[in-house]
Order: sequence, then structure tokens, then C-alpha cells
Amino acid sequence: MDNLRREVQAAFARQQAGIRPDEARARLLRQALAGARRPNRLLSLAGAVATLLVAGAITVAALLTHGHLRQSPAVPNTVEQALTAGPAAVLGSASDRGFVWLVGDITQPQATGNQGGTITGMRVVVLDWSGKVRYHFDLPHARPGFPTAIQAISPDGSRALLDDGTVVDETGAIIGKLAALAVNGMPANATHWMADNRHVCASFSNEPVAPFVAPQPKGQPNASPTPPEPYTRPDADHSVTLKIFGLDGTVRTVATFAKGPQGVASGPFGDSTSVLACNGTTDLAVVARYHDADTSGGQSSTNMTVSLWAIKLSTGAVVYHQPETRMALGRAFFFGSQNAQLAVEFLWNSKVWGAETDVVLRMPSGQPVPVLDAEPIPDTTGVSADGTRILRRLVDQAHGQTDLELIDASNGHIIRRVVIPTTVGATAVAQPGSSSFMVQVEGYLAYVDRDGGISLLHPDVKLGGAPASVSLPPIAMQN
Repeated sequence: MDNLRREVQAAFARQQAGIRPDEARARLLRQALAGARRPNRLLSLAGAVATLLVAGAITVAALLTHGHLRQSPAVPNTVEQALTAGPAAVLGSASDRGFVWLVGDITQPQATGNQGGTITGMRVVVLDWSGKVRYHFDLPHARPGFPTAIQAISPDGSRALLDDGTVVDETGAIIGKLAALAVNGMPANATHWMADNRHVCASFSNEPVAPFVAPQPKGQPNASPTPPEPYTRPDADHSVTLKIFGLDGTVRTVATFAKGPQGVASGPFGDSTSVLACNGTTDLAVVARYHDADTSGGQSSTNMTVSLWAIKLSTGAVVYHQPETRMALGRAFFFGSQNAQLAVEFLWNSKVWGAETDVVLRMPSGQPVPVLDAEPIPDTTGVSADGTRILRRLVDQAHGQTDLELIDASNGHIIRRVVIPTTVGATAVAQPGSSSFMVQVEGYLAYVDRDGGISLLHPDVKLGGAPASVSLPPIAMQN
């Protein structure tokens, strides 16, 4: 039963992640500006699996080899000029402590043809915060046909939880096992390392799932019509349980919440959950539940809703609840700051058809950060570990440029804006316990400090979307 529940939840997660964020944003923005009004439909589940495999590890296409930039024809030199035109960053004395993981796929080329290859594992390159390569290793197949995936990386980069429940350190050595957190299929971001790097918070949906029914023998028709899943009933349980798992084997149930009526209809895909932040020092966790509210009967959903809860870890009390809100399509999981003081959500954009709008909330009040220069399609790239800084990306299609902004989370003021004269993507990892970030922009890796100083880093790696390359992981994986 538990395996079936996880498979259903993973299917929902894969469907939600079926569109790469950077690609989806650029495409939707072009459509909106051109006056396009085509319906926004999710990709099929089969296509979503392939897309997620690529999007989870390869987010930006460029090459950085042997410490020297190999320019892609689509990336002009002005990207580097824009990043280095202002003050340099102050790395600080702790730049050699703590780690950032770069991840990429290991691909075995096909014997014939030019249709790519078979993914046989995951490559990991571990940097310190000065950009120096400290370790590198490969994660092999856990079982034939299924490459090992990473569920979550600890804030300091000293360990990671794999999809089979294995815990490895920054060298790739196995240091533990959390068997209860093993998942089937692609990880669904239901786990999140605590700031002490010794405990993992995990959220679980309690919705009912029908018993497994073996398919009919080949050539025999399946039962028609297919009976509805129990979780689609109006009285179904959609509650969520939050637990804390220690590497020492301890397990503590913090709370079960979201009991009672759902408040919205239930579609054919089951609920999925994620932990945005979990911090023992601030005594706070932020949890999201993603729900299919589309009852049109189609094979994909165009009406997803989300609820947020802030939970007091010491007592399990709910100190904030955001009721069901329509969320953006193509954005599977939200994220938060390491200290659980900020939470980022991606909601349905009522101003630009098919696009999203990003909102940064203060926790546990739930009040939005007053970003002063409102944009129709903002993209929150990251929030700092201490909850004081926000990284935002804005695409100005009319002028063919991208604005990267560092924002003061206390008042919404822009500390620094970098204008890049082309459309680019960006990913970021927050430095633990600080206001700084490591940022990847096209073929460049940079350190950004709290005052907006930027210094380029030159690790001896191949960075980007080419074969055997690595990239910063999605922010929900390490922050």
C-alpha cells in the first residue's frame, strides 16, 4: 500500500514537473507578449518523466572547462562584462568550509544512430564556496534501468539523501540509511534536511489509495469504467503528517494537520507534499500540499491548488495556514530559506495567460515581501539562508535582456541590478547561515555577497548542458 501511494504521489510530482521552468517561462512569455491565447496543457506523464530527468540535473546550457570559458555561440561576451562591471564580492573566511554540489547525468552512447544515449548514473562534483573542486564521484544505478537520484542535500553540503534511502557524505562514502524515506521513481521533494545536518524532515500524505489491482492478461480488456480513486470522494482524508528522522535511527512525529473537508474538488491525481524549510533553532517548518482540483475528466490537470502550513516543531502547533490557492502549472515544488523565515510559492498568473507569478512570504506571518518594482512574470531564483536577501530574474522580451536583482527582504528595495543583454536562465544555492549565494548564469559560476558584490569562480569542471557536464541543482534540493 505504501509503495502504491508513493507511486501515485510520484506520478503527480512528475506531471507537475513536466515543463522545465526556464523553458516554460521563456515560451509562455513570448506567447503572452505576442497575444497568444492557446490553452495551457500539461505534458503527458511519459513525456514528463523524460523532461524531469533532464531538468533535475541540467538547467543551463554552456561549457566551462579547465577554468576557462568555452563560449557558446548564443552567449555573447557581454554576459561576463555585466557580471563583473560592479564591485567584487567579499568571500569571507568561511568560503573553504561547507560544500556545493554540482550534478549531471552519466550517459552511455548508443551503439548506432545519433539519438542520444542511455542514462547510467549521476555524476557529482563537490565545490567549496571559493569555487575549488574538493571531491568528485559517480552515483551508480540502484537497480537496472533506474539511475540513482538525489532527494535532498544538506545545507552545508556534507551529506545527501538518495532515492533509495541511502545517505552519502561529500566524498560519496555511505554514512547511513533511512530506509523509511526510500521512494519509487523520481524523488518528490517530500524530504528536507534540517539546519543541523543530522536530521531530515519528511512530509507524508494520508489520503486513501485503492488496493492494487493486477492488470488483465495481454489481450484482455481492463475493467470499464475504471473505478474512481478513494481520494476523489468529497469526504476523503487529505491530511498531512510531518516527521523528523535522525541519522541515529530516531523518528519523531511532529504533527498531523489539514484534517477535515478539503474545500475544493479532487481530480484523478493524488496529493503530493513537500517540506520547504525545517529549522530547529527557529522552531519552525513550512510544508506545502499540492492538490489536483481538475474534475474535467482529462488525462492531465489544468487546475492545481496548493496549501501552505507553518508548523511549530516543538509542539506541532499550526501557526500559519494558507488555504487552497490556484498554483502555476509546470512548477512542481516551492522552496524556503534555511531559517524558515521566507517561503517562495509559484501561483497562477491572472494577468498573463498561462504564466505564473512568484510570491515571497514571510513566515510564520504569511505576509508577502513588498517587492517594489512589480513585474508581470517575476522569477524568484533563490532566497538567502538567513532570510534577508532574495534573488530575482526578470526577462525583458521587448528589449531582449534579462535583469538579475538582489533584493532586501525586509523592505523590497533592490540592492543591485545586473542587466544582461540577452535572455538567460539562472540557478542558485544559498550559503548556509549567511546572506550570500553561489549563482550559475549560462556558462558562468559566481559568488554573490549580501551587498551585491559579484566575483566569478573558475572551477576545473565542464559546466552546463553538454555530455558529461554538471550544473547547480534545483534550489529545492540544496538550501
